[in-house]
Amino acid sequence: MTVGALSKHFHTWNLILLLAFSLLAFTVVYPILFIFKASFVDADTGAFSLKSYGAFFHYPFYMRCLKNSLFVSALATLFSLFLGIPFAFFLSRYRIPGKNLLKTLGTLPLILPTFIGAEAWLLLLGRNGLFARIFQQIGLDVPSIYGWKGIVLVFTLQFFPFVFLMVSAAINAIDRSLEEAGTNLGAGRLRVFFTITLPLVTPAILSGALVVFYLCIENFGVPTLIGEDFRVLSVQAYNEFISEMGGNPSMAGALSMVLLAITLALTILQKYWIGRKNYAMTSLNPQEIKTLRPLPTFIIWCFCAGLVFVALFPFAVVMISSVTKTSGPVMYYGQFSLDNFIRAFTIAPRPIVNSFFLATTATMIGIVFGIVISYLLVRKRGAVSYLLDILVMLPLAIAGTVQGIALAAAYNKGPIVLTGTWMILVLAYFIRKVPYSIKTTASLLQQIDRSIEDASINLGVPPVRSFIKVVIPIMMPGIIAGAIIMWVTTLAELSSTIVLYYGPWATMTVEVFQRIGSGDFGPASAYATILIISVLIPLFILNRVSGRDLATSLK
Repeated sequence: MTVGALSKHFHTWNLILLLAFSLLAFTVVYPILFIFKASFVDADTGAFSLKSYGAFFHYPFYMRCLKNSLFVSALATLFSLFLGIPFAFFLSRYRIPGKNLLKTLGTLPLILPTFIGAEAWLLLLGRNGLFARIFQQIGLDVPSIYGWKGIVLVFTLQFFPFVFLMVSAAINAIDRSLEEAGTNLGAGRLRVFFTITLPLVTPAILSGALVVFYLCIENFGVPTLIGEDFRVLSVQAYNEFISEMGGNPSMAGALSMVLLAITLALTILQKYWIGRKNYAMTSLNPQEIKTLRPLPTFIIWCFCAGLVFVALFPFAVVMISSVTKTSGPVMYYGQFSLDNFIRAFTIAPRPIVNSFFLATTATMIGIVFGIVISYLLVRKRGAVSYLLDILVMLPLAIAGTVQGIALAAAYNKGPIVLTGTWMILVLAYFIRKVPYSIKTTASLLQQIDRSIEDASINLGVPPVRSFIKVVIPIMMPGIIAGAIIMWVTTLAELSSTIVLYYGPWATMTVEVFQRIGSGDFGPASAYATILIISVLIPLFILNRVSGRDLATSLK
C-alpha cells in the first residue's frame, strides 16, 4: 500500500469516526446530560437544588414506586428462571417430538409487544374478560389480573425465552467429556448435574436473569395497562414529565436518573460477571441427545408444549378478538365481524402508515450507520473504538421512557427543536435499536479475512470503495438480518414513543395502548393483529431466505 493510499485511508475513516462520535454526542450523551442537569434545578426558581432528590427519598409514594419496581422485577425474574432453565435443558438434552418447532415458537414472545400480551390477559381475566365471565357463571372466583400479579404474569411469559436462549447456548457448549469424567468417578446423574453442569451454565443463568430484570424494571406499557394503583418507577417518571411539560422537568429527571442508575448498574454487573465467571469451552465432544422412555418423553413434551401454548395463547386471543363483534369493552365471542379492520384501514389508517414510515426510515438510517460503525469497531481496534462501542451500546442500558424524556427535554427549545415532529421519533428509534444492526454486522465482519479487502486496495481501488464493493456484499446476510430485527423491534416500540409522539404522528403501538386504556378493545385488537402480522412476516422471511431464526439473530 502506498503512502498516499495510507494517508487517504487514514483521513477518510477518521472523518467518519469523528462524524459518528458527533452524532452519538448529540443523540445519546447530550440528552442524558441535559435531563441529569435538569434533575438538579429547582422548577420554581431555576436555581441549583437537591429538592427533587430530597422529595424522592422523603415521600413514601416515590419510595413505594421504587420498591414496587424492584419487587415485580425480582419476582418475574425468579419465575422466568423457574420456567426457562428446564425448558432449555429439556430441549437441549433430549429427543422431543417437534423440538425445532418448540424452539422457534418459544422465542416468539421476545419479539411480540408486551403491552399486547397485557391486552390479551385483560380480554381473558379483566372485569369483562371471557374467562372471568365463564368462571362467574359457574360460581368460581378467579384472582384479579390487575395489580402486581398480572404484571408478573405478563413479564414472566414474555421474558423467560431470554433465559432459555442463554442457558441452552451454554448447555450446548459443554464438552461431554467433563460430565463423563464425573460419571466414571462414580458420581450419580444428579450429583454430576449439581457439581459440573450447573456451575458451567451458572454465568448464562445469571446473565439471563439480569437481562430479564432489566427488561422488567424499564417496562412501561404493562404496568400502565394492568397495574392500576400499583405504581412503578417507569410509569411515574412519565407521569411527572407530562405534568411538568410546561416547566422544568426536575422531578421527572430525578426519577429518570434513579431508573438509569439501576439499569446501568445491572449492565455493568452483567459485564463484570461474564468477564470474571464465564467459562471458555471448545465443545470438542458435543452433547449426546438422549432418547428417554415414552412416559418421561411425554411428560417433558407436555411441559415444553404447554409453556409455549400459554405464552402464545394471549396473542391468539387478540387475533380472534380482532374479528369479533364488539361494543366498547364487551366482546361478543362467536359473532364474526370485520368492522374493527374496516375502521382501522378506512377511518383511521394514519397510525398504520406512521408506524411503517417511521420504522422503515429509522431502519434505513440504522443500516448505513450500523455498517460503518461495525467496520470501525472490528477493523480499527483501540481505545477510541472501545469508547465508540460503549457509546453505541449505551442506549440498550437506558429505559425507553428515560430516553424519551431526555430527548423531549433536550430538544424542546433552543437552536434545535425536534419535539412534536416525526424526526424525534426516528431519532429515538434509530438510537435505541441500531445496536441490533451493529451486533449482527460486526459478528459477520469478524469472520471476513482482512486480506480480501487489502488485496482490493493494493490493486488501486480506494479503501472506502473497496469496503463498499468487496466487504459489504459478503456482509449482506448479516446486514439483512440486523435490518429485519431492527425493523420489527422498532415497529413494536412503545416506551419512548408514548413520550415523544405528537397527535398526527401516533403509531399503532400508541393507538393500541390508548384504545385499551379507554376500553375500546375491538379496534385495539385490530391494530394489535396488524402489528403482530407485520412482525411475524419479516421473521418468517428471515428464516426462509437466510436460514437464520430469531434465536440465532439475537445471540
